[in-house]
Amino acid sequence: MDEPKKRRRYEEEGRAERPPHTPQRHIHMINGGFAGGRISKLSRKRHLKEVYHLREGDRSSDLPTITFTKEDDMGIIPGHDDPVVITIILANANLHRTLVDQGSSADILFKSAFDKLGLQEKELRVYLNSLFGLEDASIQPLGYIPLHTTFGKGTQSRTLSIDYIVVNVSSTYNAFIGRTTLNKLAAVVSTPHLCMKFPTPEGIAIVKGDQKLTRRCYNESLNL
Repeated sequence: MDEPKKRRRYEEEGRAERPPHTPQRHIHMINGGFAGGRISKLSRKRHLKEVYHLREGDRSSDLPTITFTKEDDMGIIPGHDDPVVITIILANANLHRTLVDQGSSADILFKSAFDKLGLQEKELRVYLNSLFGLEDASIQPLGYIPLHTTFGKGTQSRTLSIDYIVVNVSSTYNAFIGRTTLNKLAAVVSTPHLCMKFPTPEGIAIVKGDQKLTRRCYNESLNL
């Protein structure tokens, strides 16, 4: 082997053996909505500072233990990678195609579903901020609207007033339920079980996802 080739080989082996250096750049997620101290800059600054003043043992949780068993995934195709799509009760209607999105900081109602629910744009409240993540560019919502929303059925259910941000964007879903509402519910989501559980005064409520509907939504979204 000639000297130049030998030198290149030693350099490549040396690079492979060196431990990776600690990167200096950081990429953070961009969102929007009411998570993180609502929408004013002052409230968000307070929310940011709060975590730096929290000491270990300052707060204790009274949340019950929630577990998932084999019975929870009955009827679910094993080894799937489907999201959790549920039905909620919104504005006195069963709203199907509701995506449980733990990565979303906003609860979103799409304009097509807004219209089908018989709601009027004059009922919307002003929302001046943008949303990021639904499309390649930022989206300016039409506004937001507080609506009573019921999760679960019968005595094992909970009704919350949720501030939905209304967007005029094409989607196979009717609404997104984000982590703000999931935290209010104290909900635990298991994607392998396509199931969500949360505590109620009458015990642990179970809301199961619809795997057939989930896959229809996914296939339709590829055609948008």
